[in-house]
Amino acid sequence: MTKKEKIIAVCLCFSMVLVIFSSIYTIITNKPQGYKFMIEKIFEKL
Repeated sequence: MTKKEKIIAVCLCFSMVLVIFSSIYTIITNKPQGYKFMIEKIFEKL
């Protein structure tokens, strides 16, 4: 891989991580009041 291809690959990975984190943040902040996700219920049982 050339230097330019490596830079593009790093930027692509970074942008994908940002998309995933922003989608998780949006889902968590917009959930209905009193609703709990399955993961939250599992963590409370532990």
